[in-house]
Amino acid sequence: VMAGDDHLHMQVNDRIFQVSAASFFQVNSTMAGRMAAYLVDNLPVSEKTILLEVYCGVGLFSAFFAGRVGCLIGIEASPQACEDFTSNLDEFDNVELYEARAEDILPSLHLKPDLVILDPPRTGLQPRALDALLELRPERIAYVSCDPSTLARDAARLIAGGYLIRQVAPFDLFPQTYHIESISIFEKS
Repeated sequence: VMAGDDHLHMQVNDRIFQVSAASFFQVNSTMAGRMAAYLVDNLPVSEKTILLEVYCGVGLFSAFFAGRVGCLIGIEASPQACEDFTSNLDEFDNVELYEARAEDILPSLHLKPDLVILDPPRTGLQPRALDALLELRPERIAYVSCDPSTLARDAARLIAGGYLIRQVAPFDLFPQTYHIESISIFEKS
């Protein structure tokens, strides 16, 4: 950076997020806020909940849950996004972050999350990450998807692994294009 800041500040609902150039962030902050609110409204949590957010990025969804759960663990491979996550969730003492690929960390986790939020890239979940997630057996999984075809592939594996789709909600972050985001909530059967 030759002049100015090395990051932007983006507001989603009542929170300000630090977002660096190399970090992914939803450019439609209004709809990102609606997605975060949807998750908060539809995922029951308590001060005893262990929440695992995989592909957590800068902490967009984590920030709205950290004050509501007992323990929040983020997993993110991008070093820049991890720096932003740390800055964005610095106020919380119950937050941990693993800087690594999901398929490398999930198989080695020795915990029992109650809830998992997934926000994978367009390619969806890597098979090793999905296998490890099925081994962890959380009560609920919220899958944030930007590609219906990879969501369908991963949903089929989750269903075969003992989960039911309870609800799906579409979010149009890119009006007048064919792109669509969705949030699917799965529960252990």
